Amino acid sequence: MAVKEVAILMEKHQGKPGDGSCVGRKGLAILKSKLETSPSSSPSSSSPKLKCPKVPKRLREMVKGAEDCYAPKLISLGPYYHGESRLAEGEELKLKLAKDYIQNYCKEIVDAFYDKISSIITELKDYYDEMSTKKYDDDEFTVMMVVDGCALLSYILNVCLGSKHGSFSIRYQDISVLYRDALLLENQLPYQLLLELMKMMRFEWTNDLWTAMFLEFFGINDESIFQEFMGMESNSCHGGLFLRASRKSNLESAGNKSESKPCHHLLDLFRRNFLGEERSSSSGSQTGNEKLEGTWSVRDVKEVMASFRNVKELMDAGIRIKRSPTRHLRDISFRSNGITACLKIPPITIDSSTKAMFLNLIAYEMSSNVPMTSSLTFASLILSSIMLTMLRSCSPSGYSKTISALMKK
Repeated sequence: MAVKEVAILMEKHQGKPGDGSCVGRKGLAILKSKLETSPSSSPSSSSPKLKCPKVPKRLREMVKGAEDCYAPKLISLGPYYHGESRLAEGEELKLKLAKDYIQNYCKEIVDAFYDKISSIITELKDYYDEMSTKKYDDDEFTVMMVVDGCALLSYILNVCLGSKHGSFSIRYQDISVLYRDALLLENQLPYQLLLELMKMMRFEWTNDLWTAMFLEFFGINDESIFQEFMGMESNSCHGGLFLRASRKSNLESAGNKSESKPCHHLLDLFRRNFLGEERSSSSGSQTGNEKLEGTWSVRDVKEVMASFRNVKELMDAGIRIKRSPTRHLRDISFRSNGITACLKIPPITIDSSTKAMFLNLIAYEMSSNVPMTSSLTFASLILSSIMLTMLRSCSPSGYSKTISALMKK
C-alpha cells in the first residue's frame, strides 16, 4: 500500500478537534516518516555480506551448547577470540609455529612479511565484523595476521609432511582439537592472507599443490594424493622435498575444479570439496531426488518433514541403504522400482568434531552469500537419525551390525 493511501485511511479515522486528533496526526507523521525512510526490499539494494562473518545469533539460540561448537578450544585465528586468557597456551604455540614457517620454509625475513601484509591490511579488516576489528590499530592487526597466518600454514605443512608434533610440544590429544579449531567459522583467516604468505615460500608452489595439501590436512582425499604427488617418505628432508616439488609441473590428479571462484577462507575451501560438484537434476542417479538442490517451497518442506523417517524404519520398510561411490555430500541418490528401493548416502566419519563441523558449515551458509545447500541439511538429518537409531535401539553388539548394514556395498 502506498504511503498516500495509508495517510488517507488514517485521516478518515481522525477524530474531531479537541478529541485527540492532533495526537493522531502526530502518529501519522511518524508513520509516514518511517515508511519513507525504510530501506528497499529489492535484493540488489542489500549490502554485501562479510567473508569472515560471525555465527548468526538465531542459530546460537537454537543449538544447545552452542559455544562448545563455535568457539576455539586451543588457538584463536583472527580477531574474534584473540587475546582470551583461556587461549594463552595457544598464543605461545602460534609463535613457535610462525617462527618455524618463516625460518624453515621461507626465503624472506620478518620485515618482508610485515611490509607485505601491512600493505593490504585495510582489505583484510574488511573480511571481519567492524565491531571486532576497530579495537585494533593497523599495526596490531598486521602482527595478528602475520603470526596467525604463518602459524596455520606451518602446522598444516608439518602435518602433511609427516613431521613430529613433539618438536612444538603439541600433545597427542590436542591434534584433533587443532583440526577442529581450523574449521570454525569465527576462527577463519582470509584466503587472500594465506595466498600472500604462501608466495614467500623458499620454492614456488602452485595453487593446485597448496589445495591438495589443504584437502589432505582436512582428510577429504580418499588417498594421500598430496604425498603421492610429492613422491616423498615421512622422513624426507625439507630440501629434497622442495627440490622434487619444483620438478613437478602437472597436478591434474589433485586439481580442484571448484576453485574457479576465489575462496574466502579454508572453511569455504573445505565446504566446496566436501559437497562436491553440483549434479544435474536430469541425471539418472537423481531419480526421485531432483530437489536436493535449489529453491524449496513451503509445500515441499511440509512434504519432506511429514514423510521423514529414521533409518531403522526405512530399513524395516525394505529400503536398502548403501554407501555412495564418493564421500561428497551431494552424492545422495534414491532409486525405487515400486517394490524395492535403495538410498545411497556418502560415508561420514563420526567423531568428536562432527557436530561442530556441520553446525559451522550451516552457519557459514546462513551468514554469507554462498548458496544454501539442502544436501547439507539432508545429511544432518540423516546423521541425527542414524545416531538416534543407534542410541535407542542398538545394544553394544548391535551397534557394529547396524554400522555394517548401513555402509554395506
